Amino acid sequence: MNFLYLGLGALFGFLLSRAGVTDYEVMLGLFRLQDFHVAGVMGVGIGVSALGLAWLTRTRSSAVNGCPLELAPKPGQPRLFLRSLVFGAGWGLTGA
Repeated sequence: MNFLYLGLGALFGFLLSRAGVTDYEVMLGLFRLQDFHVAGVMGVGIGVSALGLAWLTRTRSSAVNGCPLELAPKPGQPRLFLRSLVFGAGWGLTGA
């Protein structure tokens, strides 16, 4: 099973690199609000994930290990907003 996850992770990384998301100039353009290619890639990923999760919950599918799939909202964490800002600032400053 670990090889499946390794393979899926490698495929995901390959697709991100093919989309240009790993290029420094592309990321710099995003943070300078000049190139929204990365935002489009992220938007497509969010949309596909949302459709997939909606389909999985509608069909009452089970997880890979056979357990029932339960999608419940997570409780809010007050410090999450600050941590997100620090992460985004670091991402923007390094351009990576």
